[in-house]
Amino acid sequence: MEIFELFKDKLGDKVKTNEPLARYTTLKIGGPAEYFYVASTTSEVLKAVSTAKTAKIRFLILGGGSNVVISDRGIKGLVVRNESRNIAVVKRIGKVAKGKMNVSQALVEVDAGVLMNQLVRFTCDEGLSGLERHLGLPGTVGGALYMNSKWTKPPTYVGDVVSTAKVLDREGNMKIVDKKYFDFAYDQSILQKTHETVLSVIFLLTVADKKSLWETAQSSMEYRKATQPMGVSTAGCTFRNIPLSDALRLATPNNTTSAGFLVDQVGLKNFQIGQAKFSDKHANFILNLGGATASQVKGLIDEAKKRVLEKFQVNIEPEIVLLGEFK
Repeated sequence: MEIFELFKDKLGDKVKTNEPLARYTTLKIGGPAEYFYVASTTSEVLKAVSTAKTAKIRFLILGGGSNVVISDRGIKGLVVRNESRNIAVVKRIGKVAKGKMNVSQALVEVDAGVLMNQLVRFTCDEGLSGLERHLGLPGTVGGALYMNSKWTKPPTYVGDVVSTAKVLDREGNMKIVDKKYFDFAYDQSILQKTHETVLSVIFLLTVADKKSLWETAQSSMEYRKATQPMGVSTAGCTFRNIPLSDALRLATPNNTTSAGFLVDQVGLKNFQIGQAKFSDKHANFILNLGGATASQVKGLIDEAKKRVLEKFQVNIEPEIVLLGEFK
C-alpha cells in the first residue's frame, strides 16, 4: 500500500500531501509538508504517530508555529498539527476548617495543543494564579514547555507551575513524568535534547483574587505591546539572552543580558535582507514584511551572530528553532 493511501486509510480525508506550512506558523514562512494532518484530539495525535511508525517515515508535531522557522524546502515525512484543546480543573486542594473546605490550590489538566492565551484566560477566570503573566504569549502549551517560556518582570517561567505531564518519545511510547524530569532552565527543557513531544500537562496553581489576576495579566500584555512588535508576522525572540558574566565584562547598561541590545549595537536594528528584517522596535525580533523566505531569515541570524562575535566576542545562540534543511 502506498504511504498516502495508508494515511488515508488510518486517518481519513484530513490527510494532505505537499501542504504549504507557512500558514501554520506565526512567521508565515515555510515550504510544504510531504504529508500533513490536523489532529483535533490527543488520541488523533497518537494515531497519526503510530501510522507514521508503521509507514517507517519521520514525524513532526507542530503546535502554534511560534518560535520556529521552517525551511523553504519544507519538511519530509508527516507533519501533525496538534489542535487538541481540552482544559479542565481536575482537583481542588485545601483543608477543612470549622466544617468548611478552604481551597488553596488546584490541578488543571491541559492538552498540549491548547493556545497559551486560552489557558491564561481560563485560569484567570477560575481565580487560579501561576500563569497570569503569560497573557499574550504566542503558541501552544506544548511549545511553552519545550522552550520553558518566560516572563522577565519579575522572572517567571511556565515550567515553574508544572506538576506532571504525559510525554511521547520518538519511538511512539507514552509515559508520565514529573516536573523534575524536564530539567527546566532559562529557555531550556530536556525536550530540546530528547525531542520528545508533550501530549498533556497538569499544572499546580494557587487560588487568588480574580480581579488581581486580570490586572496582572493585562499589565503584562500592555508591556508586551509597548516593547515588542505587534500585529506583524514574527517568530518571537530570535536569540537567547547572553550570560550575566558577558554582560558584566561588556559593562552593558544596567548589566542587561538582552541579546537584542547587542544586535542593536552592531547596527542591525531595521537591517533587512529581502523581505525579512530586524524590527526597529526591538532588535531581537525578525519580521516578515510579506513574502520573506526562510533563507533570508537565516541570513539575518547568521549576520547577527557574525557581527556580535566580531565586536563583543559573544556567541549569541538562537532561541528560535530551524526546522528542515538549510544551506
